Amino acid sequence: MSGVIVDIGTGDGEFVYSVAKEYPDRFVIGIDPHHKGLEKTSARIYRKPAKGGVANALYVLGNVGALPEELNGIANQVFINFPWAGLLKGIVLAEDDTWNPIKRICKKGAFIDILFGYDKDYDENELERLNLPALSTPYIKNVMTPRLEKQGLKVLETRSVASKEIRDYPSSWAKKLGFGRNRKYYYLRLLVE
Repeated sequence: MSGVIVDIGTGDGEFVYSVAKEYPDRFVIGIDPHHKGLEKTSARIYRKPAKGGVANALYVLGNVGALPEELNGIANQVFINFPWAGLLKGIVLAEDDTWNPIKRICKKGAFIDILFGYDKDYDENELERLNLPALSTPYIKNVMTPRLEKQGLKVLETRSVASKEIRDYPSSWAKKLGFGRNRKYYYLRLLVE
């Protein structure tokens, strides 16, 4: 295997499954606290390869605040796609309780790719509940970036992503969001220094 990819907040696990099929030389681990969403996809990975099985994928029940110690220092790349609730809050506010465990599972030089977004018009209750700021490019560059850099993460790329751009992203949630309301999303690529 040429490396390990970890998907935090994997949801139904489709992203992990797709990446594992596309990159058979990588070992792909999906982590989510909810087992119900993972049942169908986790059963599929154990099938024979001719029937869609993949030997290079694994699903782990857990959340970002309690990532298993067995993952320490193994990830070459971490994906966080469309985080919600506490994971979203920790990402956007650059909270230590969220970022320290993520950094702990990464090798030095690992990439962290985040695709996230919310909209004050559509997600008002959740924004209020989590006490999240309005999301914008200036917020990401002027508030999030300095906080992340203090955590030892280098921000390599920040860009906005339109709903129509995420439709082909290998995630069930992306497909739902891509054809829903016209929301604005953001992509961040970080380097663990």
